[in-house]
Parts: sequence; structure tokens; C-alpha cells
Amino acid sequence: MLDQWLGVFVPAGTPAEVVRRLNGEMEKALVDATVRERFDKAAMEAVGGTSEQFAHLVRSNFAMYGKLVADLKIRVE
Repeated sequence: MLDQWLGVFVPAGTPAEVVRRLNGEMEKALVDATVRERFDKAAMEAVGGTSEQFAHLVRSNFAMYGKLVADLKIRVE
């Protein structure tokens, strides 16, 4: 099974306070009834979390798909 996710990235070196504020505002949006309804209509589940949790997800997906590419001997042509 493949999961699809959406996230927000900021440039490396973005101040931690900016990251915290952006994450906090996104968390507020994800509990808004209108936003949740739109996610539901798109058959998507609104899931929030910390920037650390998102970084972990990205890194684990990168490792998983990197292994898949290597195991399948996929080459860029």
C-alpha cells in the first residue's frame, strides 16, 4: 500500500520560532470545520503533528523508497 501525504517545507536554517508558529497555525487550520470538510470531500484525512514528526515521516519514506529503488535496480536514463 502506498500512502500519499502533503506537507509544508521551509528552507534550511529557518528560525525555530518561525517553524513553531507556522506549525501552530497549520494545526489550528486542521481543526477548522470548513477545512476538515474540504479534506473529507477530497477523501483525505487531515493529520497534524510536530515538525519533528513530519521530518521523521519524510526521512523514513526516503529510506523506504530508496531501498525499493535499489532492490528493483531502477536506473535513471
